[in-house]
Amino acid sequence: MEQGIIINRNTKAIRDSLKNAGIQPSASRMAIASFVWNTDSHPTAEEVKIEVEKAFPTVSLATVYNTLNLFVEKGLLKEVQDSNQRSVRYDCNTTPHFHFIDEATGQMMDLDPEVLRISPDLSKLGAEFKIREIEVTLRGRKMGTPQDKVKQK
Repeated sequence: MEQGIIINRNTKAIRDSLKNAGIQPSASRMAIASFVWNTDSHPTAEEVKIEVEKAFPTVSLATVYNTLNLFVEKGLLKEVQDSNQRSVRYDCNTTPHFHFIDEATGQMMDLDPEVLRISPDLSKLGAEFKIREIEVTLRGRKMGTPQDKVKQK
């Protein structure tokens, strides 16, 4: 099964990805997958519902949550905690990477972990800690955004 960035997938590729993960590609699942796998915006379930109901008006928030949770369980998406918004965002990039949150816009962006070169010495934690994953989120402002230009005038 292919994992990692699944951006810009067409209908056949989405259907194949779902089937390869053992997921029946229903109409609602296809619509949800089409949106989350074709955006890098790290949407919340509520944002997914708003976008998906444009093409699939009968989709419920419960269906969106259940589908997103299934995709996470099967390794097709990652959950990302956003402590500032107290919400969960969904990330189609399942490869190891970090995040940057622009505090002016709330936009979450992927960062290549090679750029930061963080190398924690986990051996110092002791045997009682079993580390499954390391998440790094940087917060600040991405300079050169339209908000910066308006404030400079």
